[in-house]
Amino acid sequence: MTPPLWVHYLNSFESALCEIVPEEDLRRLTRRAGRRSGRELAADRDRALAALAPAGLALDGEAAVLGRPAAGCQGLVSWLQGFLEGLDEQRREVVVRPDRAGGLRLVPADRPWTEESTPGFHLPATGPLTPYQLAQVADLSADAVLFIDEENRIRAWNQGAREMFGYTAAEAIGQSAELLLPEDLRQSGELELLIRRTRARGRLRNYVTRRVRRDGREIVVSLTRSLVRDRQGREVGAGAILRDITEAEKMKQELDTARNLAALGELSAQVAHEVRNPLAGIHGALQVLRRRLRPGPEEAEVFDRVAAEISRLDRLVTDLMRFGRPAAPHKDRVRLGEWLQDWLQQVEDEARERGGTLALTRTAEPVVEIDPLILGQVLRNLLENALEASPDGCSIRLEVGADEQRAYLVFADDGPGIPEPLREKVLQPFFTTKTRGSGLGLAICQRHLHSLGGGLELLEPERGTALRLRLPRCG
Repeated sequence: MTPPLWVHYLNSFESALCEIVPEEDLRRLTRRAGRRSGRELAADRDRALAALAPAGLALDGEAAVLGRPAAGCQGLVSWLQGFLEGLDEQRREVVVRPDRAGGLRLVPADRPWTEESTPGFHLPATGPLTPYQLAQVADLSADAVLFIDEENRIRAWNQGAREMFGYTAAEAIGQSAELLLPEDLRQSGELELLIRRTRARGRLRNYVTRRVRRDGREIVVSLTRSLVRDRQGREVGAGAILRDITEAEKMKQELDTARNLAALGELSAQVAHEVRNPLAGIHGALQVLRRRLRPGPEEAEVFDRVAAEISRLDRLVTDLMRFGRPAAPHKDRVRLGEWLQDWLQQVEDEARERGGTLALTRTAEPVVEIDPLILGQVLRNLLENALEASPDGCSIRLEVGADEQRAYLVFADDGPGIPEPLREKVLQPFFTTKTRGSGLGLAICQRHLHSLGGGLELLEPERGTALRLRLPRCG
């Protein structure tokens, strides 16, 4: 880039003056003149900026940027130093530092050194991004971008962090980084572990962990954490990028569960097949013995007990077959709310006889593609569980809702509920609290819903038990 003509004139003038005036004295004089001009224009910033324009100087907060063409004019640089000192209400000394773009930056001497741009971070046809531009880029990120100082205090907080965790920047900045840690991770010292690993490697990538929002809800995040150093290479803190992967992890877990259930189901079907034929033979032999022996009352009671146990085993084998090889669904498009209304009319008399009441709420009218027979079996299983758990009667509520992709059916009762230690186990195959249960009821429901493209989720109501059935929505 060719310097303006006035730069050559100024260089020639400086060179001539240096022949009769020592260079240091000339710089001191021009700096004093600039300081006087700055004081005169301190109350009128617009005039001050107009005075800087011909010199190619631009203000950037407390700093001023001098472009490359004027960088060789030492007298001009000295005058600009003085001018900025005159403008400054605190009368701070202004020093000159090189800029990565090739020019100069004039900044107050007491201002802590910061990188004025990030090396390697460029836009097409431009130089490195300024701090203001970098801040805008960070704020645009949907991920949470944080800077944590050496005392583990949050010092930077972007818009993505606000949306992810619910805290404003004013609320988060200055707080300990433990603000976002669940209590169990605080107690286990996860923050100290992250600090050690980051210092050992310089960067920690895609570390999967948990964090807690302002409303108390926990989310699963992928954390990348990197050391941040100043120009002299001293460690000044760490940058952290957190990505919310809660839904992705949930889908991954559901996929893993479906795969495990499929493998377990195949094994269960094989076992059931091997057991069913011998069991039928035992039952037939028992009937033959009973007819031939003509047992008395005591012996007849023994035969009845054996027959009852065989019947129980047969039901277990049937459950194993249903779990292992569920029937292929024959799907129809139905309006979920209307279909549920019809289903409730079929079962409400039975529920009333056993002390149960049924109610349906429809907050949406989604159209779903389901096998009515399979979904009916799932709901009847849930109804049976609710009535068995509440022999004195209970109220059962069904609620239909939907979002853009899925329909939801919440099945809730006001019975005794599920104890907290058992909540993570109730959907697992073969887990039961009944002395003679198979533990396959909810697992079969889950497999049936998977075959329909949906799923089953245990909720946390204030009272009783609530499950959410997810179904794919049509259209």
